[in-house]
Amino acid sequence: MNNNSKLETEELLTCLHIHLFHPNQVSHPLFHNLPLNQPYRMDAEDPLRLGRDGQTCIFSLNDTSVSRKQLSMQAYKKAGSPFLSFMIQNMSQKVKLMVGGSELRYLERAELHDKVLCRFGRYELLIWQEPGDSENKFEVLFETCNASPSQEVGIDVPCKTPVMDTLMPWRNILENGSPLSQEPLESDETVVLV
Repeated sequence: MNNNSKLETEELLTCLHIHLFHPNQVSHPLFHNLPLNQPYRMDAEDPLRLGRDGQTCIFSLNDTSVSRKQLSMQAYKKAGSPFLSFMIQNMSQKVKLMVGGSELRYLERAELHDKVLCRFGRYELLIWQEPGDSENKFEVLFETCNASPSQEVGIDVPCKTPVMDTLMPWRNILENGSPLSQEPLESDETVVLV
């Protein structure tokens, strides 16, 4: 059998990319128990569990602030779809799990969309799916991020001072030598200062 015929019959697996971030990841070995930067193959019927306890979770974090079982992700198929989809469930009784803009309490679930930011404690997980053909297996690829993914998607990023068309902050504009009101009144795209 030549290599070309082998490549044609090999199934392309769905890959669940998980980009990890914690502000102390450089100084503490939080992710050293994870198979970083190498795909990990899983059976679709097995849940992907992440937490502190290496006995009950396939993937463990080296952090006492993480629950023994923090979260679980389960593959499933929607009726009529050939692709795997994923649900995420909060397994922690103490720590809330934020999925996108929604808060999940203990045992609550949410569907993982194509790209979503999940947060618990000081951890951030940017999760996205690369679809594949296989119905019974998928891969997980853990990678660390150097910067917070919440900044990439614009969550919890403080707003900057608004700048008008003059490219000057609106608070610096003077009328008759004195500053205008500190609060703009907005109407559509124009700003009316009072």
